[in-house]
Amino acid sequence: MSQPAIHALHGFLGSGKTTFARTLERDLPAIRFSSDEWMVMLYGQDPPEELFDIYRFRVLAVIRSCWTRALEVGVPVVLDEGFWTRFERDELRAEAAAQGAPLILYALDTPEAVARERIRRRNLEPGSLYITENTYDLFRSRFERLGPDETHVVIV
Repeated sequence: MSQPAIHALHGFLGSGKTTFARTLERDLPAIRFSSDEWMVMLYGQDPPEELFDIYRFRVLAVIRSCWTRALEVGVPVVLDEGFWTRFERDELRAEAAAQGAPLILYALDTPEAVARERIRRRNLEPGSLYITENTYDLFRSRFERLGPDETHVVIV
């Protein structure tokens, strides 16, 4: 059996991460972990703004315990998260090294008008995490593009 790998997705809201993650999950095969899906299951489609970061921290902690265990037992994982900041990506690289697992980082990007339209359509779907225009704008300031030293695969 080959060594399991971490397949992590970097991209902003509406960039196509989940669609690509589902394809990877099927084609590899692997177990996919999506923080948005867990947020909705645990806290509903529109968690209160003042609790969002607390809820997200909890969800990511539980997901991490699951995906690291999957690697330990030999199962590849797809992390449908976004990894918006350099700090998050550096933490992931450190975790991959600690696990002895290869890390493949996929970068997804899309024009802002397309991303916003995808979010509007997704907001109408049952079971999706609701993102307002204001939330989109607020989160945009948190997004850090990949540095030139960050090895990645571009997905178009």
